[in-house]
Amino acid sequence: MANECPWGPTRYLSGGERLLRGKDTASAAGAGRAADWTGLDSDVFQGTLSRVAGWRGSSSRFPLGAHWFDRREVADRETAPYWDEEAGTPSWSLPPTPSELALCLCHADARVRAAALDAAGAAAPPALLLLRCADGDEGVRERARAVLTEVLAATRDEEARSLAALALLVGTRRHGRWGREAVLARTGVPEDAVRELLAYEGWAGLAARRAGTRAGAEAGILDEDALYAIALAPGDAAGRLEAVRAALGVRRDATAARNRFLAFLEECGDSQSRVRALRCAVAEGLLSPGDLAGLALGHRDRRVRRLAARLLPALPGADAVLEQLEGAADSVVRGAAVTRLRAAGRTGGLVPHLADPSPWVRGIARRGLREAGADPHARLRAWCADPAAVTPPAVSGLAEEGDPGDAPLLHELTRHPDGAVRARALGGLRRLGALADAALPPYADDPDPRVGAVVLRALRDDPVALRGLLGHPHARVRAAALVLLARRHRLGWDEALPHLGDPAAEVARGAREALRRAAHEVPDERLIALTTPGEPPARRTLAMELLARRHDPGVLLNALRLLDDPLPGVRAAARDRSRQLKWDRRAAEGPRGDEIRALAEAHAERIDHWWAEHQRRLRAARAAENPGRTRAGGV
Repeated sequence: MANECPWGPTRYLSGGERLLRGKDTASAAGAGRAADWTGLDSDVFQGTLSRVAGWRGSSSRFPLGAHWFDRREVADRETAPYWDEEAGTPSWSLPPTPSELALCLCHADARVRAAALDAAGAAAPPALLLLRCADGDEGVRERARAVLTEVLAATRDEEARSLAALALLVGTRRHGRWGREAVLARTGVPEDAVRELLAYEGWAGLAARRAGTRAGAEAGILDEDALYAIALAPGDAAGRLEAVRAALGVRRDATAARNRFLAFLEECGDSQSRVRALRCAVAEGLLSPGDLAGLALGHRDRRVRRLAARLLPALPGADAVLEQLEGAADSVVRGAAVTRLRAAGRTGGLVPHLADPSPWVRGIARRGLREAGADPHARLRAWCADPAAVTPPAVSGLAEEGDPGDAPLLHELTRHPDGAVRARALGGLRRLGALADAALPPYADDPDPRVGAVVLRALRDDPVALRGLLGHPHARVRAAALVLLARRHRLGWDEALPHLGDPAAEVARGAREALRRAAHEVPDERLIALTTPGEPPARRTLAMELLARRHDPGVLLNALRLLDDPLPGVRAAARDRSRQLKWDRRAAEGPRGDEIRALAEAHAERIDHWWAEHQRRLRAARAAENPGRTRAGGV
């Protein structure tokens, strides 16, 4: 089978495999488009590389209809021509066949490629000659360029035009410019060649689309609107950037080009493409300082905002608009403006930013003032000592100074009318180490939730203090303490169970989370006891939900007894558990089997209905997940 194909059509063979079986290059290259020739070249190169590199050959199996075949049964790449060291020539036939010459023109061994060029001369396929003009080996390149010059001089215009798309594609390679110019000197840039390259899809067509975009822009085939359409189409980020660069290069009217680019930044859905395009536009001098300031202040993409703020200071006339950035909502944009103020030594402009909402911006202003010989600490103390002037960021800024002498002032601010100021003052005292853990619980009584959040954050690693807050009068404090104990420490079942009946919904939710985490320590009998009608509804419902994950016969029997319970949550969990009878053959065995079988028989019709509904929902869910795939029968 190694020498004879077990099936007829060659469409199952790759280009290199067709050459190995003696097919001509027209068959191997398929439709003969640019990507077909580059694909053939790559296929043969990869197929012969293992022998040239000294790697051990490997086989692979692939399906065809109902059978699996080994690649070596189709075309053994080890039989391709190779460099014969003794003879000093490739191991081809004498004279070499056209398929052998094509194989050798794409071979991984540069010596074989050079010999094939010498042997084929002007009779070599022009497309393969063009590929060799961009070869990585200098000797091969020079031979190929000499032959291609001779071929182009004698070829007809129609045949030269057929190489144009490949020339554009090869022109993007490191050594491909010579071949591109040689072909285009005869043909120009044909519109159909550009369209061919732009029509390729998927990852395999990335290089072709980029080459088509560049050539179409340079030749005037693609105008600004067409290039921006390519830039907005889904695809690779590099291809979109190539289209934007080309659009910037073909612009005619500066104002129209600016407006079209700003519109592109709004329309583009890819953040990476927007950022790269902005860099290109600034490098091209398209945008003014006012444009960058507008982007920094108002663009929806924070990466665009921050890049615009970083690029703005380098533009002429940027100082006139930099002050606008000081009021930006984005802290990084504000930081860029404050950094510029610091570099310019404008200390007066730094003072207001000592109370900036961002710790990073406050730090820049503080360092800038100290470098200028000013005292930011004194300014912050003055603000914080004035009840009418103090702001929450100013309190944080004072605490960041790290002066223990500010503790009395911070203690005084814990009684300020503004809850945000009280919360920052409490956090500042903790930062200075001026407030012990034991003194924190009373602050949890503060009516402002932000103060309580500071307390709970400080006590999150103290289980004793958190347990002391479980009886707190504020529901939000009780709920937060429950959650922290359940997630960071151990909260036992019996400890959490009383809180399930808390009148505050948020506390009850926290208790349910804690009880679910501790469910592993509760035996089935305890949970079954909690489902009895005398228990509170919340306990009964939770117990049934937890029992739904257990498969003991006693759990099943309890569910069968509660199929008509008045509580919807209990009833639903019981019916879900009763479906166990449909998939567990041993569910009705054991010491309680008689009672289970009796109840199952009494509810058989209903259980069958619930099971069928469950199966229907499963099928519908799977069909929604895989809309293009249908399955017959059950789930």
